[in-house]
Amino acid sequence: MARTTTDIDRPATHDPAPLARIGIMADSHGEADSIGAAATFFHRCGCAVSVHLGDICDTNCPETVSACLERLTAHHILAIRGNNDHTLLLNRSAQISPEALEIIRKMPLTRQIGSALLAHSLPFASRMGPRCMVDAMDPGHLQHFFRSYPGRQLFRGHSHQPEIVRAGPASLQRETLHPGRRHPLTRHQTAVVTCGALADGLCLLWDQAEETIELVSLAS
Repeated sequence: MARTTTDIDRPATHDPAPLARIGIMADSHGEADSIGAAATFFHRCGCAVSVHLGDICDTNCPETVSACLERLTAHHILAIRGNNDHTLLLNRSAQISPEALEIIRKMPLTRQIGSALLAHSLPFASRMGPRCMVDAMDPGHLQHFFRSYPGRQLFRGHSHQPEIVRAGPASLQRETLHPGRRHPLTRHQTAVVTCGALADGLCLLWDQAEETIELVSLAS
């Protein structure tokens, strides 16, 4: 039987001012202070929007869930549900309040900012459901994205390995992202960007006006 598309499968859309600067974090894994530090950094950089790409919380430390979610609210951070968040929701630990579980339940699996898609791992929520948070971005998924979304970008977390993948003349081209270096990302270029993990002190600045992305080390 085919899956029925639900509201949680559909991208939550957000349209900031054209050519805005966007702050992107992912995989904080229960480190509430790191969420606050990234949000403060994004504010100083003049970001119009801040997004968390999931694994906000961690299954190994459910006691930090409320603090992490409070940081999201305090800094007006748009959130996506990650696989750790989803597992905590399914387990319904007694250490997590019903109010916190409801916040996680309402988190979308994907978001859309302008023409860009944002997901914890894969953007195919309507086809895969919760598996899109868990499965890795393998070559088949990359090819499917490049065929299905020409001229658009995907920002994702999950793997903790920051890189950008673009379509080359004969094959896909991978480039590792390094902190402090600006990498070009032109407006209508098809690309998949994997952000570094906030648990490793890394986050990402996407400058739409300058058409660049920059991996940032908050520890430096």
